[in-house]
Amino acid sequence: MGPLSKKETHVRRSVPTAGKLPQTLRGFGLALMLVFPTVGLADACSNGCKVLSRDGGFQVTARPALERLPLRRHHDWIVVVQDGDGNPVKLNGLSVSGGMQGHGHGLPSQPKVTEYLGEGRYRITGFLFNMHGEWTLRFHLATPDIQDVADLTLTLDY
Repeated sequence: MGPLSKKETHVRRSVPTAGKLPQTLRGFGLALMLVFPTVGLADACSNGCKVLSRDGGFQVTARPALERLPLRRHHDWIVVVQDGDGNPVKLNGLSVSGGMQGHGHGLPSQPKVTEYLGEGRYRITGFLFNMHGEWTLRFHLATPDIQDVADLTLTLDY
């Protein structure tokens, strides 16, 4: 590589402006994210996020089974389904889809219900989040009499 021009020398020696990190610190931050791949939930779903289904037939509370979500690793969630009066519901069908609307893609995995835990609680295995940002999880809920969906939007911050 040849010698630096005056412009390149000036850019490389400039002091970062407020709100910007020097390149070395940005690289260090990226390295930390790769070494410690956990995700924080900005909207506190770690304690459970509650949503009402579109037609009002179900209340859904979802939370990750782990305290900190792993980045780019599969993990489980616990989902509690109740009727409009707060009574637990044993569903005939429960599935999950979703993705990042802002990025135009779906989930990078296919979560599946693996266990009914009783009292309207379900273990869903196979969640995978591969980046930070706003994600929407769509829970498809069915009993013999009702079919409905509940959308949970959460922001992953890491």
